[in-house]
Amino acid sequence: MRTLQHPVLQYRWQVKETNAGAQLVYFGLRNPPNHTRNIIPLPRELADRLQLLDGRTAAKDLPSDLTGHEMYARLVTEGIIVEAREIRQPASRDNFQQCVRCVTNDYVLPGLEFDANGLCAFCQCYELAERSGQGAIMQDGITDEDLVRFSSENTRSRFDAMVLYTGGKDSTYLLWYLAKRLKLRVLVASWNMPYTNDTCRENMRRAMRVLPDVEFVERTLPWSMIRQAMRDQFERVGHPCLCPTVAHALFYPLAVQENIPMIMHGVEEVQLAVMNYVMTEIKSGQTPREQIPDHRSETLNFLRMVTKALEPPQPYSLTADLVRHMSSVKKLLAPVYGPLDDILARAENDPNMPIPILRRLKSNTVYGTWAKAAELMKQEMDWHMPPGQKGLLHTSCRIEKVKDLCQFKRFQGAGTTFFPQAIVELGAGVYFGLVSREDALEELQESGYYHEPQVLSVLTHDLGIDSGQGQVPGEMAWVLGDR
Repeated sequence: MRTLQHPVLQYRWQVKETNAGAQLVYFGLRNPPNHTRNIIPLPRELADRLQLLDGRTAAKDLPSDLTGHEMYARLVTEGIIVEAREIRQPASRDNFQQCVRCVTNDYVLPGLEFDANGLCAFCQCYELAERSGQGAIMQDGITDEDLVRFSSENTRSRFDAMVLYTGGKDSTYLLWYLAKRLKLRVLVASWNMPYTNDTCRENMRRAMRVLPDVEFVERTLPWSMIRQAMRDQFERVGHPCLCPTVAHALFYPLAVQENIPMIMHGVEEVQLAVMNYVMTEIKSGQTPREQIPDHRSETLNFLRMVTKALEPPQPYSLTADLVRHMSSVKKLLAPVYGPLDDILARAENDPNMPIPILRRLKSNTVYGTWAKAAELMKQEMDWHMPPGQKGLLHTSCRIEKVKDLCQFKRFQGAGTTFFPQAIVELGAGVYFGLVSREDALEELQESGYYHEPQVLSVLTHDLGIDSGQGQVPGEMAWVLGDR
């Protein structure tokens, strides 16, 4: 073990108290093979003593039951406890390290590590998962052959698939691919969310004209209900978003009623990059493939997460915010979930009950690139981009940049271990060849990370939030407290 003169916890490591006891938590992404070792349980006596590591107190003046602890030695060896002069300094907007391959950086993602060649920990994880063949084990997309087989075997319903549709690039491509290219019988379901941009609303209308043989259904919720839920969501979890959770509550029961065998959603593989590639060992490890849940079981597992208003068992896990988000939406809109609750209860009691399974396309394979997919949609579906928007990552929501800001501020302030999504998705898009690095860098600059989005003031006014008067409760302070 190295002998440290003035030991201190490395940047972005913090001691946290949880129901499971004291834990050492890393707010960032470490280089492999330590990328999954971001939460370390601590003995009570060591957790209390670690608070003494301020970088100023000499090691010789620290208690011997700290510096002599077996785990202290391991933490030093692993680079979690370091010499004070070796502690990494926070990056700034003008001084940061950027991945040599993708677009991730340690300003938007403080605590992001890089190897000696400047490759970020995300890209290292993608390489490892690809080499091991374990990438996307739990979220594998459906093949054309499976889709056609589903259709040929489907005699219980007049629809082969339900498509959750927003009018954005991904769901428009999905609709075109299923209904026009593969000739499947599709029911298109759209939640008329108040902050869907006007261009995508028009894209929905154009899709109805382009696909006259396809059936469309649209649902709304009262604005008063949505307004209060978004305001409360802002306070509870630090951002106002309700999507896409509500869409499952609204439309899954309809899919059951119509005996539709599957529900397709337009979530891209890059939007699942952390789950599919970074967390591969956490979710699969050495699990034999025959023990991996089938699609029915995975669908039920997802629906349980959507419908059970529970706190995450591990508050600092990478998925804790997702669980917290879904749980909060369920609590706020509980009456909307009644039919879905009933379906889940029946499906769990009857293993033979047919249910719609949730699937997605292999977007990394079928798209080619985002630009090609968008151009194809212009030709085939008369699809339009929102005016003034250049980036193709998210094209349907007016308040997407507010989500960027919220996620960035909370992660920067160590309020969560959940990475800001857009920068990770853009980085994955570059790595997997869906977008050029130049275009991704330009899109990154348009995100809500570097400039407060203009739509934030519109949103806070709509929701009746007055941050200037100090009425900034709960998690909302992470975003609005320092405006």
